[in-house]
Amino acid sequence: IDSGQVDIFVARPGPDGKLPADKGAKVLTCGADSLFGELALLYSSPRAATVSVSSEKCRLWKLDREPFKMMIMQKSQFQQEKYEGWLTEVDIFKSLNHYELSRLSDLLSSTLFDEGEEIVRQGEHGDKFYVLEDGCCNAYIKGHDGEKLVKEYSEQGEYFGEIALLKDEPRKATVRAVGEGATVLSISKEDFTTVLGPIQDILRRRIDAYPQYAELLK
Repeated sequence: IDSGQVDIFVARPGPDGKLPADKGAKVLTCGADSLFGELALLYSSPRAATVSVSSEKCRLWKLDREPFKMMIMQKSQFQQEKYEGWLTEVDIFKSLNHYELSRLSDLLSSTLFDEGEEIVRQGEHGDKFYVLEDGCCNAYIKGHDGEKLVKEYSEQGEYFGEIALLKDEPRKATVRAVGEGATVLSISKEDFTTVLGPIQDILRRRIDAYPQYAELLK
């Protein structure tokens, strides 16, 4: 996109397995310097989404299949294959379609934290959602009697940081890398809202299942 904006819509099959007649729910708005249409070229598959111009004017640059593949396929495919393979096994991501998983894998950023290094700090403003890629980390809550361990993360695909984003509240706990450290994937609050919109209701329901923080500090 050179200038202007487009809206991206994804139609999901109904209970009968059939796609609806309309273009589906809007999942993303893209502006200047964004790109779309790459998945059908990469995988030689039908379009997974509908794209409509949402601004008064929109100027686009177009690449044919072969030049596109020569320019970006190697980098894009490596990133997608690296993350998509195991992201599809993460329970909360199973309702996302191929387009959404590919967008997610493109937006994830991987960071290595050494033992004892803080990933998030209790009381700070939340601006990212995290998924554990490798290693271990623990969540701690600080109260009147000091700090208390409340949760351990050791399985690939476990996630944290969603409460602060969904409720627009400060971080409820401090999360630190333990053992030999931890590699975590993160996605910004803005991208979390747009790309992970379809699973936010699931995340909210799971928040309600968490023990209350007052009880954890007893």
